[in-house]
Amino acid sequence: MTGARDLAALLPLAIPAAAACLLPIAALDKDQSAQKWIRGAMFFMAMLALLGSFFYVTQLWSTGHQPVYAQLSMDRLAQFAAIFVLIAAALTVLQLWDHLHQEGWVKGECLALLLTSVSGMMLFTATTHLMLLFIGLELFSIPLYALTATLRTRSEAAEGGMKYFLTGAVASSCFLMGAVLLYGVTGTLDVSEMGIRLSVAKGLDPLALVGAALLLLGFLFKASAAPFHQWTPDAYEGAPHPIAAFMSVATKGVALIALLRIFPGLVAGGDSLLGVKVRMAIALAAVLTMIVGNLTALVQTRIKRMLAYSSISHAGYLLLAFVAGTPQAFTGVLFYLVAYLAMNMGAFGLLTAFGLVGERVTFDHLRGLGWKRPGVSIAATLCLLSLAGIPPTAGFFGKYMIFKELVQTGHVGLTVLAVLASLVSVYYYLRIPVALWLEQPKTSIEREAAELPAVDAPFAGATVLVCGALVLACGFLQTLLVNGFVARVIRDWMGIIR
Repeated sequence: MTGARDLAALLPLAIPAAAACLLPIAALDKDQSAQKWIRGAMFFMAMLALLGSFFYVTQLWSTGHQPVYAQLSMDRLAQFAAIFVLIAAALTVLQLWDHLHQEGWVKGECLALLLTSVSGMMLFTATTHLMLLFIGLELFSIPLYALTATLRTRSEAAEGGMKYFLTGAVASSCFLMGAVLLYGVTGTLDVSEMGIRLSVAKGLDPLALVGAALLLLGFLFKASAAPFHQWTPDAYEGAPHPIAAFMSVATKGVALIALLRIFPGLVAGGDSLLGVKVRMAIALAAVLTMIVGNLTALVQTRIKRMLAYSSISHAGYLLLAFVAGTPQAFTGVLFYLVAYLAMNMGAFGLLTAFGLVGERVTFDHLRGLGWKRPGVSIAATLCLLSLAGIPPTAGFFGKYMIFKELVQTGHVGLTVLAVLASLVSVYYYLRIPVALWLEQPKTSIEREAAELPAVDAPFAGATVLVCGALVLACGFLQTLLVNGFVARVIRDWMGIIR
């Protein structure tokens, strides 16, 4: 299929990729008098590319058109993933404008790398072909390795970037080896066809089991699931705040959406021996992830590390939906990701909105700031309450949808453990609102802040306000959002929700 109609499947990826190629050209101009205008033009170009791709995908959605080009399918699930990634990237670009100026490190290559990663993420979620999956994986991962180490003046940035790169290279190698083994057993690289051939085979080939395990490892690594989570705290702490937020939201989201796409083929019908073992592996990873993420977050003194371990724990909640394996559970995954986009971008955005950079990212540095910028602080508090699963926020309904399916499929023990883990998280999430509203700032920190330039972060503050509003809107309008958007993705993609 090479007609012009089919080329429509490539356009959402091509627009950010083209802008990523043009942005470094603008960064070559070294005229100091024009630097401010060049910076503004680069950020405007990045936003224009994201908005152009976003409006094109929403047009595909509204018309019901689902173009296919070879092994790339821009179906409902891929369109959902594209909208998800593009919104996360747009919020990231807005926050980057403020954060990079606070750091004194405004470079055009940051935007080019971000847009390249966006294109890779859309490719990763739009195919079931293992080679295209691997290309998409590398296309979005390599720019993120570089973005983690963007602030080269900080030692923790280089450390985080190197750890992310080394562990990511191992995970990508495992993913590729898993693809090779499964191809050797089934003779195909398409996961859908692979599932059919595995389901009719007699017995379980050990190579197929090893291949599926290695393939699953790659997805769990990108989702920050235990025991493949070790890179996450250092990478998030070293990266610029908006990039850490983007990684926590978009990387986890596309990993789970891509896993959702290949999951029916990977489990080979669900009742096969391979399917049972894959579900058991995911259940074990979910339990470890919830326990490690929540318990480690309790003892953190730095906000970004706490949010990093928090991000790990949320991967555990999302993985539980794959244990349930029902269409309604998959609907819960997509709704949870929408909520998670708003609440985590808002939580990380709080740091940029208050100009907390470098070493000034402890809970002590937040003391009393809520009264100085009450609007932003209220919105951030809503995001944190949603992360904790407090009703009537979106986070509560996301967890409820997944936990409900767990109970109905007989996994009561897992549900109880998940609820207890969520209760534990309330403690460390409330540490930030308590610091913002109830604690007095330390004299030494006040003196230090008085010597610094006044914080000017209008875009970051606006994104936090938007995220807070979305958290409430998704909570109160969750039925409308699920029936009109999220469930439609699963219904049109799987064709099994009636």
